[in-house]
Amino acid sequence: MTKENVKLYDSSDMARISCDDCRGCFSCCEGMGDTIILNPYDMKELCQNLHQSAETLLRTSVELNMLDGVILPNLKMTGEQSCCSYLNEEGRCSIHAFRPGLCRLFPLGRNYKDGSFQYFVLENACPKAGKSKIKIEKWLGIPKLKQHEAFLCRWHYFLKDYQKFVKRAVSAGEDEAALRQLNMMMLQGLYLTAYDPDTEFYAQFESRVARFEMVLKSIGE
Repeated sequence: MTKENVKLYDSSDMARISCDDCRGCFSCCEGMGDTIILNPYDMKELCQNLHQSAETLLRTSVELNMLDGVILPNLKMTGEQSCCSYLNEEGRCSIHAFRPGLCRLFPLGRNYKDGSFQYFVLENACPKAGKSKIKIEKWLGIPKLKQHEAFLCRWHYFLKDYQKFVKRAVSAGEDEAALRQLNMMMLQGLYLTAYDPDTEFYAQFESRVARFEMVLKSIGE
């Protein structure tokens, strides 16, 4: 199936992705390498629900890796089977109520276009048979989903612009130490500094990302 004829869905649509609450299966929780990348909302959810700082998570269940020149956190796989750190002995997710967005999304993907996105089913990504239809909004289980989807778009396009900025800087011979310092500034501002649990996350995120964009603009000038 080509990209042009993949069926796209909105969150109010039904899709055949439900699989009996994943009973007896955790194939998407192992062998994922560094692909379960966390966005700032994911990190905030882990920190606040586990009552741990981002620095603590980075010493235990989260690691940093480079993606297109930008350092980003991802869930760490551990053990002989390379399983998610949060998979318990019964093969169940111990953080299911506040699991990261990519975990909630699977086996869906997002197709970004023109400042927005729609969902599509990742064919054959999940091996469990006998799937039934479920409304995507219910499958995701995220409060204030429309607001969250707006955040996802903001994050996606910010990250793309930042990666382009870094690529241009590398091409121009920018000092690696300076780019590393910039990456750490982004991590500190958007991930590591705790978000106030009594104040709406989205407004806090927008304020922080706008400040970082001003830094990038001043450097570009």
